[in-house]
Amino acid sequence: MNRVLVKYLDESQIFRIDHYLGKETLQNLLALRFSNNIFERLWGSRNVDHVQITVAEAEGVGTRAMYYDNSGALRDMVQNHILQVLSLLTMEAPVSLHATAIRDAKLNVLRTLRPITPENARANTVRARYAAGVDGDGKTVPGYMDEEGIADNSRIETYVALKTYIDNWRWSGVPFFIRTGKRMKGAREFDLRAV
Repeated sequence: MNRVLVKYLDESQIFRIDHYLGKETLQNLLALRFSNNIFERLWGSRNVDHVQITVAEAEGVGTRAMYYDNSGALRDMVQNHILQVLSLLTMEAPVSLHATAIRDAKLNVLRTLRPITPENARANTVRARYAAGVDGDGKTVPGYMDEEGIADNSRIETYVALKTYIDNWRWSGVPFFIRTGKRMKGAREFDLRAV
């Protein structure tokens, strides 16, 4: 798509946005943060014990099995949508509301995000996938490995949880807990099996 767009349009005429950022709640986050002095003064490690970001999806993989079995929850949600939310939530005020200034402010957060290394991955991550269960309507639904189009030897996760830190002056020492998964609403009715 990018190759076609740049053939016919100048880069300054193209507007790209992560579709997740089109959600009204996320669009209001900048106004909430930077238009309310009350919140801005409280926003940081002096007043925040921890931050939780959870994206709980009620549905399973459905018709997206071919795509999902190659990406999983980490690549499908965390590395783009949730990191965008994390950046908006924790960035410093941009120098303007221009897209480049907002992008730079978000990038500064990502530069200070503490890496999860092979040595600390077990202590800071959980990967699992949903097992068979009953949805909110009382309908029996299959587990991930029984979904149509999932490889028999799949190691893909449908649930991922991470603990990380932003190593900057505002958020130093505050743990960030990130969670996302398929078939999460009514999770007590579903089994999560380690991957």
